[in-house]
Amino acid sequence: MLKRESYKRGIVLSTVWNLVVKAVLVLNTIIIAYYFGTSVDTDLYFYIFSTVTLLAGLVNGMDLAVILPEGMHLKVDKDFSQAVSFYNFFGLCYLLAGIGLFLVLFFFAVPIYSSISSFRVSDLEQHRSMLLFSSILPLLMILSNYITAVLTTLKYFTAPLIANGVVYVSALVSLVIFHDQFGVNALFAGMVAGYVLNILMLLLFMFFRLNWHAGFSSIHVTRRVKKNLASVQLGNLATFSFNYGIIVMLSSLPAGIYSAYNYSMQALNIPNNFIVSQVAAVVGIKFNELAAKNLRAEMNKIFLQSIDILLFLIVPFCILTYVYAEPIVKLLYVRGGFTSDSAEKVTYFLRYLIFLSPCLAINTFISRMMTAGKKVSQAFFFQIGFNITILLLLILGTVFWKVPGFIGAMLATYYFYILFICIYVFKWLMPFVNYKQVIRSMLLIFLYNLPFLWIIDHFYGQVQELYWLAIITLVYYSVILLVNHYIKISQSTESYISHAIKTVRLKMNI
Repeated sequence: MLKRESYKRGIVLSTVWNLVVKAVLVLNTIIIAYYFGTSVDTDLYFYIFSTVTLLAGLVNGMDLAVILPEGMHLKVDKDFSQAVSFYNFFGLCYLLAGIGLFLVLFFFAVPIYSSISSFRVSDLEQHRSMLLFSSILPLLMILSNYITAVLTTLKYFTAPLIANGVVYVSALVSLVIFHDQFGVNALFAGMVAGYVLNILMLLLFMFFRLNWHAGFSSIHVTRRVKKNLASVQLGNLATFSFNYGIIVMLSSLPAGIYSAYNYSMQALNIPNNFIVSQVAAVVGIKFNELAAKNLRAEMNKIFLQSIDILLFLIVPFCILTYVYAEPIVKLLYVRGGFTSDSAEKVTYFLRYLIFLSPCLAINTFISRMMTAGKKVSQAFFFQIGFNITILLLLILGTVFWKVPGFIGAMLATYYFYILFICIYVFKWLMPFVNYKQVIRSMLLIFLYNLPFLWIIDHFYGQVQELYWLAIITLVYYSVILLVNHYIKISQSTESYISHAIKTVRLKMNI
């Protein structure tokens, strides 16, 4: 089912798998839009799913930052068996925490959601079955996330993708077959079945193929580890509060707004979900190994090259999405129960929030670097400050200017953080990282693409047909790659492309 992979092979294979899995996720969202459009039902579905995902993320926040790096060091310094006992101890803790969340959400779903959301009690009572179906998801998500994260550290990079693939396909099949009988509940039923199946499959694989044992021990949970766990969870709590604040703010606006935001985020997150997150997952393990060997120059090199290449690919995607937001939304969603009014809401979110993508990509790699360098507790204060600031600005923007204020506050805060605050974060915590080069690359790539934005918008902005969008995208990327070959705005991209071409030529000659 799974094989150990090298880092290069891991990036390639996991990226391909990731494309397939995330395509299924996007298809799920398209089908939800087709059957249900934007309504109270979809608002509540996205609200519940986002909430339980945030809860699972809050618990699993300790994995990459503390537990997995410590386990990797135990495997190297001690032996595999002690690392397994260490991992199993936290697996047991997660199991107990997940059961606790399940019991609370199952028996007190309506009073909990009515007190922490803007939904009316009558709407929650009407959708009680949806609340009950979803109550076990945090437990299943926590366990699945943890198991796949552990397997990733053992260089089974495709493990999370296979696990998520099982969940998404199960949810898709359930939705298509049972949407008439159960409505949105069919999605949750499919997810539950998918998570149960993938957890069983992964556990069997670990015990029979990796000789995993069931023993657990807290002997290596030292005072330092506990301190790091506490710092990480405080930071994660701040991030959770920020993300949950977004949910509450948007769910307080007229029905359909929060669904429109979620539909737009599916398109916005295409580069992050399909490419950035998977590359970061593999490179993050490499960062951990380099940090353990104190190879700082190599960490800096990989960090800068990765971001440079990703920005070169993402910025044109942002520009194309900005110009063609309307036909993209029509292509993805406008069919079945999805109305033109819903399409306008989604288009408005997508056209502007797409420019968050470069910031999200950079922030993903910043988090991986901080984790590898064990600077999470020190970065906590920056994380707290950022989340409090953006949450306050979002509240003010949404209260006074509704959706435009929300979008403006989100963009302004993220770019201020990436372009200014992070300079001081790295100067203080990781001075060996040339972070100013990241800002230089980002600005140069944006400036490089501005003429293309004007040309596309001025001459081809009214294009609606799918085949023309595909041709324009292909020509756009071909031209910027060709021009970059001569002026080298992105040296890393040029080096990577040149190396790939040479490799292909050598293989063809052979």
